[in-house]
Amino acid sequence: MTPPSANTLKDSVSSVESFTKIDKATPSASTKASESILKYTALDDIPVGVKKLTDSFHKNGKTHSIQYRLNQLRNLYFVIKDNQDAICDALFKDFGRVPTESQILEIDGSLNELVHTMANLHNWLKPEPVKDLPITLKSNPIYIERIPYGVVLIISPFNYPFFLSFSAIIGAIAAGNVVVFKPSELTPHFSQLFTNLLSEALDDDLLFTINGSIPETTKALEQKYDKIMYTGNNAVGTIIAKKAAETLTPVILELGGKSPAFVLDDLSEKELTVVARRIAWGRFTNAGQTCVAVDYVLAHDSIKERLVREIVKVVKEEFYPELNKDNKDFTHIIHDRAVSNLSKIIKTTKGKIVVGGDVDEASRYVAPTVVDNVDWDDSTMKGEIFGPILPILSYSSLDEALSRLQSRHDTPLAQYIFTGGSTSRAKNPKLNKISQQIRSGGAVINDVLMHVALTNAPFGGIGSSGSGSYHGWFSFRAFTHERTTMEQKLWNDFVLKARYPPFTEKNQKLVSASQTDYNGKVWFDRQGDVRVKGPSGLFSTWTSVAGVAALIYYFVGNL
Repeated sequence: MTPPSANTLKDSVSSVESFTKIDKATPSASTKASESILKYTALDDIPVGVKKLTDSFHKNGKTHSIQYRLNQLRNLYFVIKDNQDAICDALFKDFGRVPTESQILEIDGSLNELVHTMANLHNWLKPEPVKDLPITLKSNPIYIERIPYGVVLIISPFNYPFFLSFSAIIGAIAAGNVVVFKPSELTPHFSQLFTNLLSEALDDDLLFTINGSIPETTKALEQKYDKIMYTGNNAVGTIIAKKAAETLTPVILELGGKSPAFVLDDLSEKELTVVARRIAWGRFTNAGQTCVAVDYVLAHDSIKERLVREIVKVVKEEFYPELNKDNKDFTHIIHDRAVSNLSKIIKTTKGKIVVGGDVDEASRYVAPTVVDNVDWDDSTMKGEIFGPILPILSYSSLDEALSRLQSRHDTPLAQYIFTGGSTSRAKNPKLNKISQQIRSGGAVINDVLMHVALTNAPFGGIGSSGSGSYHGWFSFRAFTHERTTMEQKLWNDFVLKARYPPFTEKNQKLVSASQTDYNGKVWFDRQGDVRVKGPSGLFSTWTSVAGVAALIYYFVGNL
């Protein structure tokens, strides 16, 4: 979700060894400034804090209580509800984001997800009966119960530091875990405030917060956890996955990538205006520092020029008519290194800058920039941009465009498709082709970003953009282990007798007849199409009756 240049770890990190080696160099000016605002956790306190939570989970067991979980979530709700202005103010101090934008993008949706989780937790905790059991096991309660992993480490990024932290913490607590939380040091005002609020709301044997940068993160990863969730860039995600593999610790990785926006050739002039507005919003919100932002546009040759004109008009006349480095209505870039990288992209592009291009490194301001006539080898197409730069490419052959995309930026975190035709894949062949060939974490037709705000739909990546998903019910699932539990009876041993030695042909036939494979019969032939809807009702009924008859015959013969 964040590029290496904007992460807590150095750009040069490329192995577990380099990651786990604590940096002894003199702290940079930005590190010193951050540490003066954010109270870093003492290295010696980290293993002590993690052990305290581990002991708490295993010894007192109170997180297994739904009442306890709900009370803790209730405390979270009110501490955030009562401090919304303070949170927005802290985010403004960290990177100049307008409070209204922080309220809409981070706080409102997070509180909604929390309330949704609290309202449904009692249902999520109910055991789920296992269906289609063998005949010999139908009298036994067999169900799936969801149990907490234990100690969960959550490492969150800077770009949406509240939303991307809070959502994960909600899910982990609702699932009955204890949480070790590492927020980003790149948002020191917010991270210190959030640390204080969490300490106020939650028991200190439920959550332990680690503040700091490379040494503190390194020390945190030296401890043993039951699950790790990391949100950030691919390079560091790989390192964390390798480190977790040493102790067979499962991970959730929410990463990023270059999310494309396809604009098809079936859009009218009026529709292109709407498309331009949505694409511009999806690129420049939070100054482009969004993991699912529109990273580039692929527009058909026949409509590309009109689309560019509309995007330029939206940016200059609608969204940011008086924008400059002193304007308070546009979020600034998180740190100097990120500004330098974005500036280099703008300076070296071979495309045509049709709007924007201004950079003020002193205030970390990068203007909304649209670059037309870009090719696949341009500086804007090397990696995830993570800033307010929108490259626009054109295509004449959809097949060729898809082939180029697959070879360069396969498995993006999101894909966006704009069409004036049907939004049904079954009725729109081009839409269907793109959806099938591009494996993305999420997909949105005729809009952008909005799937992330869904309270109870999975959000996550695939391949290089991550693994695992969360939000609402899916957060609960992500932070619980699905355990199959069987309650077998002692009185029914005569039903299970066929499984015991000595093994006979008669016993083998009985076992086969008792399984769920339709008494050893199948409803399909060696050739021809297999029935899509499975076996017919008549077939299922007949084979089930035959299986029961075989059991009765066996039992009667062995009385």
